[in-house]
Amino acid sequence: MSVLITFDLDNTLWDVAPVIMRAEYAMESWFEERFPGFSQQYSLSAREALKQKVLAENPAMSPNLTALRLSIYKLALKQFGLPSEEANLVAEAALAHFCEWRQKVDLYPHVVDVLEELHQDYSLAVITNGNADVYHPYVGLGQYFDFAVRADQVGIAKPSVDLFSFAAKTAGVDLTQLIHIGDHPIDDVFGASNAGARSVWFNRHGAQRWGDEWGGRSNAEVHSLLELPTVIRSLML
Repeated sequence: MSVLITFDLDNTLWDVAPVIMRAEYAMESWFEERFPGFSQQYSLSAREALKQKVLAENPAMSPNLTALRLSIYKLALKQFGLPSEEANLVAEAALAHFCEWRQKVDLYPHVVDVLEELHQDYSLAVITNGNADVYHPYVGLGQYFDFAVRADQVGIAKPSVDLFSFAAKTAGVDLTQLIHIGDHPIDDVFGASNAGARSVWFNRHGAQRWGDEWGGRSNAEVHSLLELPTVIRSLML
C-alpha cells in the first residue's frame, strides 16, 4: 500500500523567525520609499492592533495568513490617508513584495539530502499553516513534493483533522498510511494523531517532552533530519 510522507515547513525545514524579520525590514523600506513617515506609524504594536481589528471583524480569516496580511496593509494605508481604491492597489503590490521576501529561506542542514533519499521510495507532500511556497525558485524544493496543502489556500489550518484528511484524499491514501513530520506538538503531532495518521516530532532543540494536556504523543522523535529515513522505515515495520 502507498505511503504518504507529509512535511511541515516553518521550523521544520528552516528557521522561520529570520525569514519573517528580513521580510518585515524589507517592507519597512518599501513603504518608506513610497510614503515617508508610514513606517513610523506602522510599528510592531500598530501592526498587532490592526491584526486584532481585522480578526475581530472577520474571525474566519485566521487561517489565511496571506489574506490577513493584505487586509492589514489595506487598513494601515487607509489610516495613513490614502483613498480606498489607491490603498487597495498599493496593498496588493506590497503583498507581492512581501511574498517574494517570504520565500528567501535558509534551509536547515541536510534538507535536500534527506528529501532526495525519501523521494526515491515515498510520495512526499507539504502540510503547512504558513504561506511559504516550496515551488518558488528561492525555496527550490518543488521537485521533491507531489503537492502542497497550504492553510491560506484551503481555508483551514492545523491541527484541524480536515487538513490531514485533505492531504490523504489528494494522494489517494488512507489516513493510516500518512506519516507527518513537524516541529509543533499541537499543530503537527496532535493534529496528525487526532486525524488517525502517524507523526514524527522534529525536536531540533531537544525540548522536554510535553504533558498530556498538549494532546497525543508522536510515534517517533528526531533531533536531526538525517534520522528521518531510518525512523520512517521503522514505522513501516
